[in-house]
Amino acid sequence: MVEIRKMIIPVSRARSGIKRTGLVGITIHNTGNYSKGAGALNHAKYLAGGGKNNQVSWHFAVDDKLITQTIPLDEVAWHAGDGGGNGNYKTIAIEICVNPDSNLTTACNNAAQLVAHLLKDYNLNINQVYQHNHWSGKNCPSELRCGKPYSWQDFLNKVKSYGSLSPSPAPSGKLYRVQVGAYSVRANAEAMLKKLKGAGFDGYIK
Repeated sequence: MVEIRKMIIPVSRARSGIKRTGLVGITIHNTGNYSKGAGALNHAKYLAGGGKNNQVSWHFAVDDKLITQTIPLDEVAWHAGDGGGNGNYKTIAIEICVNPDSNLTTACNNAAQLVAHLLKDYNLNINQVYQHNHWSGKNCPSELRCGKPYSWQDFLNKVKSYGSLSPSPAPSGKLYRVQVGAYSVRANAEAMLKKLKGAGFDGYIK
């Protein structure tokens, strides 16, 4: 998983300081901010700056290279649009960045890995991963809801696949090459390579 950079903001209108009294799941959002540079780092800086005066916040923002955390995980964030309901008060909020200079597929893959990590840490299951839409009816996460870069079900499948991976053992200093398959038609090999990269793996055709 990519770096998670803690950038916890001071208590303000954005950061409630209210301790959660329970946890029912994780809520997924798309930022809806299509400005160049509107990645995870700048979303954290926004909450620490002008955004601190607005009652809008999230625990994590995720792009293709970085995850930032701005609200402690044991505190309420204002993200679900349901006032004092379970969305705001009892879920962890993850914003997936949609800025054009971030690769959306990689950002979603990073978010899926983060969700898998949180499910394990808090003993939650895949049925406790919610869309923002579940709490308030808003069309969010708008990209995933319309199949960009893939469907909501594909996102949940990625979460499950990352959750099934065992922790990596300490490296031995050796490199081990894994061959997926051999293809007589180059187009078939390229199609498989595209699927692997879409799932977050690297590879090449030899």
